[in-house]
Amino acid sequence: MGAMQLSRGRRAAIYGLLVAGAIVAILAIFAVWTARQLLEKDNWDQTTQALIADDSIHTALATYLVDQVYTNADPAAKLRDALPPRLQPLAAPAAGALREPAVRAVEKLLDAPRLQVLWAKAASITHDQFIALVNNESRAIRENGDAVVLDVRPLIALVGDQLGLPIDGSRLPESAGVIKIMDAQQLDAMRTVVKLLKTLAIVLFLLALVLLGIAIWLARGHRREITAAAALSLIVAAIVVLLLRRVLGNQVIGDLANTSTGQAAADSAFAIGTSLLAKIARTLLLLALLLLLGAWLSGPSRLALRIRTFLRPALLARPEMVHGAVLAVLLALLAIGVIPGIRTAIAALLLVIVAVVDVEMVRRRTVKDPVGPVAPAAPAPAA
Repeated sequence: MGAMQLSRGRRAAIYGLLVAGAIVAILAIFAVWTARQLLEKDNWDQTTQALIADDSIHTALATYLVDQVYTNADPAAKLRDALPPRLQPLAAPAAGALREPAVRAVEKLLDAPRLQVLWAKAASITHDQFIALVNNESRAIRENGDAVVLDVRPLIALVGDQLGLPIDGSRLPESAGVIKIMDAQQLDAMRTVVKLLKTLAIVLFLLALVLLGIAIWLARGHRREITAAAALSLIVAAIVVLLLRRVLGNQVIGDLANTSTGQAAADSAFAIGTSLLAKIARTLLLLALLLLLGAWLSGPSRLALRIRTFLRPALLARPEMVHGAVLAVLLALLAIGVIPGIRTAIAALLLVIVAVVDVEMVRRRTVKDPVGPVAPAAPAPAA
């Protein structure tokens, strides 16, 4: 049957479902990322480790720590006390001149396991604060302004010791070394969004599949074409997420970064913090491309017909062997990590499902193919 034989109402319903499926898929990607990035401790820990390993974040953090040490330890006064009276006027310029070498020294110090352990501990406590606040389980922090903070005072004390400017971390002012991640108003909005997305992460994902599945089911006689259209809608959804990540990143980074050092650190922090979002979108993109490949292989093109003709004996006589061979190859590729983006059990299961659907689409089309050799391409007309 030709596509034009579908009624106008059915065509409108099918393409409406495809558009709705793409929109829901976009929301599902953000929901899954939010749930996995913010609420799963393993992903949070991996992100914090990647942050401390980044060179630009090293520089920004080292600058911040040295600034805090200078503010709270007053190195100029310590130099003034150590110098003879005639050289004491040089104390302030000398302390200023030593600031940049101190930053470089702290950058190297941040590679030390001890400092990285302190950073990881501070980030882990921050995550615990966030989860407690989202779940309304944090009285102490609520009394302190209901904000999520990153407490790096132990780092400041350690850096001060290494620079010969000892600081008692417990006596630092409350504002020193406490980096506010979000305030009460932002937290209220985040709490609502996170709770909603935590609940809807799987629901949205399943809803997208249901919408696309209904569209394919309605297109009886045209299901290959609509399957290709469904794959294209998922490809568009993945691309939209990747574009939104770039646009939102430019907006967020532009609001946060005031210096070149801050710009580089903000760029890296945003890229690292949203890397899981990009991985989820790319995984969906890969799965959609594989589904589109199956739709093309079961289509009318001459090359697809030649491939089906080559596979015809196995597809018709032993289809289970073809399915088994495809699955064996996929599992082998997954075991050695060749397939990009497939790192979770759910992604691997979806890959297997798409592979099974592809093989079945090709097999069913092969049954309907004319028996006999494929006609050669028509020769080009003589000049």
